[in-house]
Amino acid sequence: MKNSASLLILLLTVIGPNRQDVTAFLPSSSFVSITYSSSRCKYTTSSHLPATNEASTETSSSYSPSTSFDTIQFTEIDASNTPPNLQTILTSLKELKSGSDLRGTYAAHANSGGTIANMSHLIKQVKGEGNGVALTPFASHCFGVAFARWLLQREEGSSSEEVPPPQRNNQKHGANALTICIGRDPRLHGERLADAFARGAESVDGVTKPVRVLYTGVTTTPSMYEFCRSGKCDAAIIITASHLPEDKNGIKFFSSTGGLDKSDIDELIVFAQEEATQWYDIGIMPPSSGNAGVLCSELVNFLPYYKETLKQAIGREVDPNPNPAKPLSNLNIVVNPGNGSGSFFSDLLRELGANVAGSLHLTPDGTFPDTIGVPNPEKKEMVDETIRACEECNADVGIMFDTDADRSGFVLPRSIDSNGVCSSYEPLNKNRLIALLSVIFSTSAPGCTIVTDSTTSEGLNTFLEKKLGLKHFRYLRGYANVINKAKELQGSEMAIETSGHCALRENGWVDDGTYTAVKIIALLANSKNKGSLLDLISELEEMPFDKEFRVKAKDGLLETTTAVFESVSKSLKEKCSAEKEWTLDEDNLEGVRVRLSSGGFFMIRQSLHDPVISLQVESVTEEYARSVAVSPLFELFSEYAQVLDLSAIER
Repeated sequence: MKNSASLLILLLTVIGPNRQDVTAFLPSSSFVSITYSSSRCKYTTSSHLPATNEASTETSSSYSPSTSFDTIQFTEIDASNTPPNLQTILTSLKELKSGSDLRGTYAAHANSGGTIANMSHLIKQVKGEGNGVALTPFASHCFGVAFARWLLQREEGSSSEEVPPPQRNNQKHGANALTICIGRDPRLHGERLADAFARGAESVDGVTKPVRVLYTGVTTTPSMYEFCRSGKCDAAIIITASHLPEDKNGIKFFSSTGGLDKSDIDELIVFAQEEATQWYDIGIMPPSSGNAGVLCSELVNFLPYYKETLKQAIGREVDPNPNPAKPLSNLNIVVNPGNGSGSFFSDLLRELGANVAGSLHLTPDGTFPDTIGVPNPEKKEMVDETIRACEECNADVGIMFDTDADRSGFVLPRSIDSNGVCSSYEPLNKNRLIALLSVIFSTSAPGCTIVTDSTTSEGLNTFLEKKLGLKHFRYLRGYANVINKAKELQGSEMAIETSGHCALRENGWVDDGTYTAVKIIALLANSKNKGSLLDLISELEEMPFDKEFRVKAKDGLLETTTAVFESVSKSLKEKCSAEKEWTLDEDNLEGVRVRLSSGGFFMIRQSLHDPVISLQVESVTEEYARSVAVSPLFELFSEYAQVLDLSAIER
């Protein structure tokens, strides 16, 4: 009881003796519930918020505060006089931004009762071990608050300055509620992040409506937007880190108009920092359920609805069939979701008549298969495994998804004999996938515009514009950049990256790997017994050598790569006039792109989120690439060998 009394004195000291709205409950677990009117953290009874003082038991891939925090090492206070521990927390919230998403290394902490000092040291521990910014349940809670506030600000038509302090409204199930749906990929720590986000969001109430959170469990990223636009919720998030290692996680946000953009994330960060500051003033962290589940208004299962929309899309795409209920009855398909969120897709195809008996890794599992690790359709191991599965069952096509199924890749046979026996399977990805999808639009939308990222090949540009009669617009790498540019351009039908991110006008510009699969499957069904789909892109010129080199900053700082990149870019442009084999691409919008006289190209660009400079080379031979592109670039980069790791191109 002595410790409990000390905790109460500390709270009263921090909050102030004249605050009449403070209530502290000190049961045997020393759990504290607080209500205070000047902020949005409203925990009124401990019974409403199940939590314990025990540290959450997490998997070995996550972090937990194992070191002692008895001695706090303070750093120099910044110009705004922000306390060092708070500054660490606020900076980490900002550093989670990754384009239009949040991403970080998952780091666990106690379910309740931890101090802000603990949180600051955990963040420093993760970064100090070389794992970047920490994504904690506390951060998820703060962004839950931020997203709810951001949505209410728009719903209620006021700026943040005009919205009075929110008042408590317990009518969570009213028709007037603002509903946020939460989904996640199979990563084991996704549920705890979902719980923290839900608690944060539901602690916010607007002037005119309460906030209600729904939890739909494991699902895909594109499905979350579908739930918004179909009216099942007002907004949604999915907790996923896509193809990144299993100790990583992140958050993607959706409203009824689509995914949030970078400026929206900036606004969320401000709200999240305000929330974190309020908890810092209290001195403790908000509780969470640990591994006990997700505390929210309702548990739902919306994935069957999304599955049905995809089935209907296939029905529309496939030509009239003698068996309309089973339009895929003549296809043998291997689905490889890599134990990710796209596992449901094989059931969908089976229900439409396809033979999917050769599929693999169909159970969502956050530990992921030993053979390929975290699923990624660009990963050689996943492609090779899918090819072997296709060979064993004579499949017409193999389909691969990344963890959250917003990207897909394919495997197709090069040869099909008169008996229907398939052989010589090859990957359909990168420029090939863009080309085959463009074949579809050359018929359905002649002359339309295809927007791609900046790294697509010279051969693809020729194929799209000269062979198919389409317009090709290269833009900045990053799926949000490509999609937003496609939305701007009149007559555009597809936004797609070489990574497999693909969004179509007909699907509301949703970045959706499963819908991409719908288009390829329908083309296959309509072309059955007409040869390999690869024959449709036989005129796509492909260079034998195509490789990316990644040059990293030794200090891990974006500022370093930015400074080096600006200097090297200037030197490279000047060098173009002296090199007979080089022609500067004046129309390029990202980095520096140089055409080679042999028909290939090379380009350098700065990574969007990492301290990396990327060098992409496409050439007739490896020897030509080395002599004409890589070696001259190595000379330019060598001037900065003290700050750059040049081993990738030195080899």
